[in-house]
Amino acid sequence: MSTEGVVDDEPKRAGWSPEETTALVHYLHEHCAERGDTGNFRQMTYANAAEHLRPLLISGKIKDGKNVSIKWGVLKQTYNAIMTYHSRLGEHWDNEHGAKISGALGAEQWSKYVAIKMNSLMKPFCNKGWEYLDLMEDIFP
Repeated sequence: MSTEGVVDDEPKRAGWSPEETTALVHYLHEHCAERGDTGNFRQMTYANAAEHLRPLLISGKIKDGKNVSIKWGVLKQTYNAIMTYHSRLGEHWDNEHGAKISGALGAEQWSKYVAIKMNSLMKPFCNKGWEYLDLMEDIFP
């Protein structure tokens, strides 16, 4: 039995498709003037973003303002992890190759770095960038 096209209103964790995440980042980028000093948006902005995302839903939970707020928090954490890594003296970062880890020693050091809980968000960026970084940098000038 296929679940594609099935919308679930049950209150459970919202799964995010890549298309929904991309649309959310673009929406918040377009509405970055609504961002507060702490980097968060007004609840109305999150609710409006949820409505904007609704046509992209294929299956799973319909996103509401709270789900959007939580997802934004995760995106901010990823952004902050990249900025922290990049700002460390001597650490390479580019948005095409990420940390650009190569060689056995580099791989070993990277494994140790991402094994630390506060650095674990960097794990996917060993050798690839983050597609949302440029937009996030605009949101957080």
